[in-house]
Amino acid sequence: MNKHQVIDTLILQLENSLNIAVQSATHAHQDATHEQSKAETQYDSLGIEMAYLAEGQSKRIESLRQDIQVLKETAFPSQREQVQLAHLVHLVDNQTDAPLWVFILPVAGGNKVKLNDVICQIVTPNAPIAKKLLKQSVGDDVYFDWLDKEYEIFELI
Repeated sequence: MNKHQVIDTLILQLENSLNIAVQSATHAHQDATHEQSKAETQYDSLGIEMAYLAEGQSKRIESLRQDIQVLKETAFPSQREQVQLAHLVHLVDNQTDAPLWVFILPVAGGNKVKLNDVICQIVTPNAPIAKKLLKQSVGDDVYFDWLDKEYEIFELI
């Protein structure tokens, strides 16, 4: 798996999410300021609800823009002895030999990228899986108790 392809694909996914969020924010803003959104009674809160929605979408837009910028500026480690931030980690299940790909990045945790029918999980350093992997080395076994599985760190990219 190529980490630059993973990053490029992840950026495309985030840009798609950004476009959707911009459209949603535009619609929410239009709805919040529309003539029919004015409160007719003290219990009529449609305009207020739309304003909150527009504000939330605006925050999401800013967050996505920052994430995209951080990914574009991410520096990759040159050493491949120990797992660290910006490593693409190839793990192998000790019982089934099934691969698990994990990319430790500063942002965009929880996303998945699929390349050539292989799924790569994006995690941030605060994620439990990243905490187990950081500072480990190729050949080390790592036990993920929430999966009840042990994996060997096969390769760092």
